[in-house]
Amino acid sequence: MAGTRITSLLIPVGGAVLLSGLAGAAYYYFNKEDEVETNTSKSSGQRCVSTRVRVPVDVVGLVIGRQGSNIKLIQDRTNTKIDFSDEAEVDGHRSCSIHGSEDSVCLAQQLILKAVKDQPVMETKEMLVPQVAVGRIIGRGGNAIRQLSHSTGAKIIVEREEDRPIPLNYPEDMKKIVLKGSIEQIEAAKLQLLQKVAEEETMRQQISASAANMSLRARTRQTNQETEANQSPVSIGSPNHESLSPGSSERFLEAFVSAVESAAHFWIQLVGPQSVELDKLVTEMTEYYSNEETRELHSLDKVKEGSMVAAKFLDDNSWYRGRVCECLEEEGKGRQVNVYYVDFGDTEIVKGDSVCELRTDFLRLSFQAMECFLANIIPESAKGDKAADAFEELTYAAQWRPVMVKVVGYRQEGEGTIPCVQIVDTNGPEDVEVAEELVKRGLAEYANGTSISTSTS
Repeated sequence: MAGTRITSLLIPVGGAVLLSGLAGAAYYYFNKEDEVETNTSKSSGQRCVSTRVRVPVDVVGLVIGRQGSNIKLIQDRTNTKIDFSDEAEVDGHRSCSIHGSEDSVCLAQQLILKAVKDQPVMETKEMLVPQVAVGRIIGRGGNAIRQLSHSTGAKIIVEREEDRPIPLNYPEDMKKIVLKGSIEQIEAAKLQLLQKVAEEETMRQQISASAANMSLRARTRQTNQETEANQSPVSIGSPNHESLSPGSSERFLEAFVSAVESAAHFWIQLVGPQSVELDKLVTEMTEYYSNEETRELHSLDKVKEGSMVAAKFLDDNSWYRGRVCECLEEEGKGRQVNVYYVDFGDTEIVKGDSVCELRTDFLRLSFQAMECFLANIIPESAKGDKAADAFEELTYAAQWRPVMVKVVGYRQEGEGTIPCVQIVDTNGPEDVEVAEELVKRGLAEYANGTSISTSTS
């Protein structure tokens, strides 16, 4: 070893590990007698050696690197051949064999030991976040949490419902998140998680402000023909219509019940950033169409059934997006239009001068109203006014107070399918399952004769 100069080498282990000043490097996991085995042989006048080093299992992946990048750098730098055995792990270690000239093997061995030594100490920390922020943290399809883990290097595990301790030793409205990594990685992950929580809180404040601006809307009374008209030509699940995808059946979602036809048939809006966008859109449309000159510019000489229009809602004098269900001509009343409000699900007959051409940029937001049926209820048993009144009360219909919904099935209607959802009110001290409460009040019957779970986590 005398006369051998060991230079610095940059090896990207878990980001980047700078190996420098290796003279005299040692690692407490290893010692000459127990952890390193060396064999020597002579070939072509050169003295070759074979050394075996044991590497802790928890850092093997980092030492090897992605697709072997780290080990390849060491091999190229030292002109050695390095192999990790496929043998079963012994005492938490895997064997690493190094082959080459004596000086090269010594250098490669020191670089590997230095890489092991420089690995940060892995820790495990826990933190609590509000349950309402978990959806934002995970993201659609888990994209957000994967990105967060990739950017910080920490492993992030969101507590599953079945893993929650009994009895619960933290607030019920909180969710535990486990973070694994170095101190720096964990702190970076914590910072980004807290940022997600803050973003969710800001959004909810905006939603509350938007909900306060929304007017109360009376329950719609639609005939079967009107209901069929509302599904065409813009059907549920079309590209410009919000929909409850099959993945929605895996968890509860926050929603407003926006319109009610009966205790078994209604419309909802999902709570989220789109709630704020809808409020902005309605404000912008109302300001625009409240101007008489603007209305004249966008007046319609002829209104076609199925066409998209801007329509005034008489109860609050605001303007909304609507679809024409039917054009009516009644003597003494002039032209009237039956309009389906695509963001709320209700219908109303308005005067012809309260319907205008819809400016195309007002179509930028997908239609928010989603038609649903109440799951586990026999529809025929829940069509009366009393049942509908109770359903409105239990779901805060058109009062812009959220309930939790979960898709449990689908119902075929014409050429499309409509989701059947479970609804749970979590606003009170105890959760109330709406279908179950309707049955308790004698206003509906279970389709299968059994109750269902009300857990919303």
